[in-house]
Amino acid sequence: MVGLCVFLCGFTPPSGCTPRGRLTAPTTLSSPVRHTRLWAVVPFTNESGVSTVNSLRIADAFTQQLEQVRGIQMVAVNRVVNAMRIAEIQAVSTPADALNLMEALDVDALVVGTITAYDPYPPPTLGMAVQVFGRLARSTGDRFDPKALVRAPSDTTASMGALGAPPAIAQASGIFDSRNNTTLGLLRKFAEGRTVPDSPFGTEVYLMDIELYTQFVSYWLIRDLLAFERSGLSPVKVASER
Repeated sequence: MVGLCVFLCGFTPPSGCTPRGRLTAPTTLSSPVRHTRLWAVVPFTNESGVSTVNSLRIADAFTQQLEQVRGIQMVAVNRVVNAMRIAEIQAVSTPADALNLMEALDVDALVVGTITAYDPYPPPTLGMAVQVFGRLARSTGDRFDPKALVRAPSDTTASMGALGAPPAIAQASGIFDSRNNTTLGLLRKFAEGRTVPDSPFGTEVYLMDIELYTQFVSYWLIRDLLAFERSGLSPVKVASER
């Protein structure tokens, strides 16, 4: 009987059995505005120099992480691709393209991104630069380049001049090299509550699969996007922290 109880506890702990590990809630993100918004993600542009990058999968991972943000709902990437095909938009390379696609999709905001670094093999490296464009923004007709965020010497330069003052409501960029201890620290924070307690791999599972690693990178860039947007809103519009 003791052996049977131990056997059952190893799968689904019934009442009276001790769970294998203490469950921890994962960190979550919230939109800085009170009303729910509908966003869409464009397939990312690949400027990493690696031809094997699947920009659709990266856009899907980014969409999945945005879907978990309280106050933001998402349009499937396949629908975005179909809308681009119908509107004959090969790539979103100008603010006018972004605004036209937002109108076609009837969304509140559009995420445009570039893959700047990519190495899928352990220890993985992934770099991305992303911008969020809102429908209320006016088009300047200027071209924009999310990769300029990486080249810019400071966040102020990137937001004020490096991109020709595009109508972006938020922007973020970063290169996440898993050989860097700072990156590993961020990975552990993200993985806490998202891995099986007492599993043999633990948080290391995110280093073994580039799609899981993409989820981690997407989470931190989305966190920076929301913080950027929050900093530009007046106190009246900012949602209270929950």
